[in-house]
Amino acid sequence: RGVAKIGNSVRWPNGIMPYEFAAGYTDTLQAEVVSRMRKLESLTAINNVRCIQFRPRISSDLYYLTIRNGAGCSSYVGQNPGVAMERTVSLKYPGCFDDGRTMHEFMHALGFYHEQSRPDRDSYVKVNWQNIQSDMAFNFDKYDNTVVNTLNTPYDYASIMHYEKTAFSINYLPAIEPTQTNKKIGQRYKLSPIDIQEIRQFYNCSANGVLLPTTIIPTTTIAPSLNPSYYSSEFTINHPMFARNGSFGTNYYYETLRLTIPASGSYTFQCTSYIDSFASLYYTNFNPSSPATNLFLSYDDANADNWEFKFTINFPSDYTMDFVVTTYSPSVTGPFQIVATGPNKATLVRTSSIGNPNRQQQQQDRQQQQQDRQQQQQDRQPQQQDRQQQQQDRQQQQQDRQQQQQDRQQQYPQQPQP
Repeated sequence: RGVAKIGNSVRWPNGIMPYEFAAGYTDTLQAEVVSRMRKLESLTAINNVRCIQFRPRISSDLYYLTIRNGAGCSSYVGQNPGVAMERTVSLKYPGCFDDGRTMHEFMHALGFYHEQSRPDRDSYVKVNWQNIQSDMAFNFDKYDNTVVNTLNTPYDYASIMHYEKTAFSINYLPAIEPTQTNKKIGQRYKLSPIDIQEIRQFYNCSANGVLLPTTIIPTTTIAPSLNPSYYSSEFTINHPMFARNGSFGTNYYYETLRLTIPASGSYTFQCTSYIDSFASLYYTNFNPSSPATNLFLSYDDANADNWEFKFTINFPSDYTMDFVVTTYSPSVTGPFQIVATGPNKATLVRTSSIGNPNRQQQQQDRQQQQQDRQQQQQDRQPQQQDRQQQQQDRQQQQQDRQQQQQDRQQQYPQQPQP
């Protein structure tokens, strides 16, 4: 996510942003931009109730976005009524014409600075000023709490508003680097979950209000010549773990699938999720204790902006391999889906255990120990009650003896002592 600019005038009233296109776009290009507006509306809606809305400018609108086929990708931040400024969003074709870059600029227009502008950014990234183009250094400025509001959200390496490592760098040297290991920055593929959360929070969105049209985003279609198949699952803390090949850690959750190719041809496998996925193919049985053995190939990101694996391979007919799905970073959980397309339907069947047997056994042992302790406690309760009863009996006996002594004293008065 980005970090919100402070000030009530930053927000567009009721989340409504009027817009107009400047000359320079064809009708087709304008339609592409509008489709991304619709997608941004849909992603931020709560139960299909509108959170933000883009609509064409009308004559009574004093403030509106002007979308230009200008120089590069850029935008002013927020509405800022009363300020003499052009509220321009520059989306140069074709460089800025994808979901990620367009939505990045629209988030600026909504009122958000870059993620690395947060007051606490130095705890999460290192800025290498010596590697940054001098005229672009202002893009790495850090703002204090009088300028920006983090809305109590954590630092988001996956935000669509975060710069990549080599942004505005000299000779592709790292301009900004995560201080934490196994972290990637600078994706321009989709809004992160925290991006969506912050837009909703900044614009006080709720599940009550105006509904969006139900057909806001067209369904993605697959060419008739391809036969899709799907596999869906979710990494949980009960999944088995291993040391992913090429990594230094041992705590990567994974699933092993048996891939079967029925007919020869070119097959494409793509993962869709919010997690940074990683896939490996093995000629024969995958051994988690030796992840380099029988390894055919491993696949990480589809490209620099899409952090989910996507690859295409030509297979012979009646071919099987082990398909291992894991994550780029260790200890990551979350849902994922694999879409396989090709001249015939490929099948993916899970072969790894549903959970970690050792962890499950440990959990069962702890549960049994807890039950044993509870039973022992219950067993001790009657014994404690018996001891209490015995103590009461002894007290009663003592009282009886005292009463008997008093009775004898009354019968035989005590003689004075010499």
